[in-house]
Amino acid sequence: MTYQVRITQSTSQRLPDQITLQYGPRPELGQFFLTADKAARDRGVSLSLNADFDYLRIVNNANKDSWDSLAPSFNNALNTIDERNGFCIIGRNAAGDVVSTQAARVYDLTGSTLADCVSSFRFFYGDPGQMCEAGETCAFTSPSASRLTGRIVFSGSTWIHPDYRKRGLPAILPRISRALALTRWDTDYTISFVKFVLVEKGVAKAYGYKNIEPALEWRAPDGKMRYQGALIWMDRQELLADMQRFPEIIAPTEDTGAANTGMPNAATGIRPIEAGERAVLN
Repeated sequence: MTYQVRITQSTSQRLPDQITLQYGPRPELGQFFLTADKAARDRGVSLSLNADFDYLRIVNNANKDSWDSLAPSFNNALNTIDERNGFCIIGRNAAGDVVSTQAARVYDLTGSTLADCVSSFRFFYGDPGQMCEAGETCAFTSPSASRLTGRIVFSGSTWIHPDYRKRGLPAILPRISRALALTRWDTDYTISFVKFVLVEKGVAKAYGYKNIEPALEWRAPDGKMRYQGALIWMDRQELLADMQRFPEIIAPTEDTGAANTGMPNAATGIRPIEAGERAVLN
């Protein structure tokens, strides 16, 4: 097992001990966090909560061989993001190396819509007028984007070290992110973006999303495509229903007795997706 840079930051608390249940069905959420944390530990990854987005940038910079640059939404050099509107879930192995990340950021779009926020670049940049390049464009054509409003969470920054892929972590980390955002901010919707080729591979389904729409074309001033992909989203009720299915999703298959690692089965329909992890808009 090799690491480009050994990045450690000790924590004495397990993830469930760091979570305060505020909104949503508390008994169900509490049981979910315990189950999901154990599922990660069973796969060799200990999770902890973090709001240090400088640290997230350090981890990202140290793993550019397997992880593209952070989306501007999670880059605190381009946005004001801290514990008030965001969090990171950091996964470490037994030696303390960071082997996974997952983050979330909440947007209060009351009186506005996701379509307005993305198309105006407010979704990406703290000050679009100063930070957008002249000629930079963003076409956002999702049919649902113009009606998604209220408290919306962008769940992203999903990265798994290559040594820890094919362990089923994509079925765990985004679900923790969504549930934690719900109980912290009383969210209405959760969204993310995934490249079309990865939608075909089953990334969106692995993350638990059923609403998948052609969405985003982000171009540089010279017309070069910076990102093209689908909007994936779910509302609060879909989030809670998916959360209830979590034990079934991670349960051992009847055929092998092995933990679900992304292979197809009757319960999930998930196909292998690990090789394309880095192409999610993170």
